[in-house]
Amino acid sequence: MGDKTNPAVSDVEYNIITTMSNLLQAQDVLEKYAQDAKQAGNDNLASIFEELSRSNHDFATRLRDQLHGLMH
Repeated sequence: MGDKTNPAVSDVEYNIITTMSNLLQAQDVLEKYAQDAKQAGNDNLASIFEELSRSNHDFATRLRDQLHGLMH
């Protein structure tokens, strides 16, 4: 992560940023999976993927708020 005596971001900030990135990348994939499930006629599966996508978005928003608080 860089110079341990004066890092650009703390370990906690890095963890938040990395987790947000992973959640948002997965959100895009889950939206695609939901579309695939709908096209296959499986609305129940599509609903699960959509719920997971919304959950990822909600967690990413919460993490963003925490990061904002740490940086101000």
